[in-house]
Amino acid sequence: MRTAVLLALLSACVDRTIAELPPQTQGQATKYIPVSTDIDILFVIDDSPSTADKQKVFEKNFTNFVAALDAFPGGRPNMHIGVISTSVDLGSGDWGTGCAHPSPFDGRLQNAAKITGCTPPSGKWIEDVALPDGTRQTNYTGALDSTLACIADLGSSGCGFEAPLQAIEHALDGSHPENAGFLRPGAYLAVIVLTDEDDCSVKDKTLFTLDSTKYRSDDFRCQPMFAYQCDQPISATDAKTYTGCHQRTDSYLETTQHYYDVLSKLKAQGQVVVAVLGGPASTTIKTGAITMPPAPFHQDLALLPSCDATINGNYAFGRPAIRLNDFVTSFGDHGLFRTICQGDYSQTLRDIGDLLFESVSPCLAGDVAADDIDPTTPGLQLDCTVTDVVNLNTSEQHETIIPRCPMKDASTPDTATRPCWWVKSDPAACAAPSSGIELHVERAGAPPVGDNVKVSCAIK
Repeated sequence: MRTAVLLALLSACVDRTIAELPPQTQGQATKYIPVSTDIDILFVIDDSPSTADKQKVFEKNFTNFVAALDAFPGGRPNMHIGVISTSVDLGSGDWGTGCAHPSPFDGRLQNAAKITGCTPPSGKWIEDVALPDGTRQTNYTGALDSTLACIADLGSSGCGFEAPLQAIEHALDGSHPENAGFLRPGAYLAVIVLTDEDDCSVKDKTLFTLDSTKYRSDDFRCQPMFAYQCDQPISATDAKTYTGCHQRTDSYLETTQHYYDVLSKLKAQGQVVVAVLGGPASTTIKTGAITMPPAPFHQDLALLPSCDATINGNYAFGRPAIRLNDFVTSFGDHGLFRTICQGDYSQTLRDIGDLLFESVSPCLAGDVAADDIDPTTPGLQLDCTVTDVVNLNTSEQHETIIPRCPMKDASTPDTATRPCWWVKSDPAACAAPSSGIELHVERAGAPPVGDNVKVSCAIK
């Protein structure tokens, strides 16, 4: 695990005009680095009938996820961890208890004990925050991974029309007062989705009142009927292969761009990390009959899986998640997609932990131009501007420029005037996909409360 030392962001500030990058810069990468590593983590768990075994494997590997968090340079970050279901309120239609209207889920944080004998947190979410005296304020007893497993085993009685993106929006948009306080101003947001179906978040709920004789045997009305645009119209009666498939934006379903915009309004650029475990996306999809052991599970016409695996001794599959893949892709290097068809999610959860580290660490992004813009002076001089940002992403946001440190040699800054910043090459601390370059800020005192360091650098 990386051993980079998070910034000792300690100083006072002096107002100055925020300088832009030099005129020759063609583009820039911007990263916000928090003084205090605060992360709100939202797990979105598919609780439809086909995901019980996958949930069990997921839970068994929470230890690896917590280990990745504990390996952060400053130790375990300050965290809120919440769990929601992919089930939402369909508004109408008779689709069973899991799809009930009104829905008991629909983005509400779940904190009930789901494993016999386990102890859930005392609040709606797990809280684990460092205090000034070095102790931690928690609302749970026992181990963090066990507490997370206790509330994340949502079972398999949820709605078969999985709508993780709509559930995320409803969890964070203030529509449920009981969720208030989970999302903290200035904290980073990590969203982790586990589902074996693509997203069926709708903008027009009359989708669920369409002819049930055509669609009731499967959520075919979502995927692929009204979710995808392919080389030919999707047939509701004939098994076919379709090519050139991509997200449809003119139908009953809400676009994934809408949900990207929702999170972008809640958090500043680079403050959101999204990871999805789902069926691998493909531009080629197939429909046909599915007969899945154990019998008598049978669907005459369905979207065929893009992956399958044996999990806990049972056959499991994932259908192509074209919409969810588009959603993840919109977050660039802050997005991660992994196949759900694994018997062991240990590496995936470690990868998610590493992705969180990359987001908050002082390591510069991998596309930053590493050229020394002033080879005649000591140290590595990058084409960057660095500022302190207080009250990030609020109406009271305020920025103060931090000047560059003069360098005595490659790794010794002249700190006669502080605060100032400098960078050094450190491939071991800032391994790929980072640039191998670490930012340092020298300070004379404590930084403003809730401060983030904003670094904008020219890209390659």
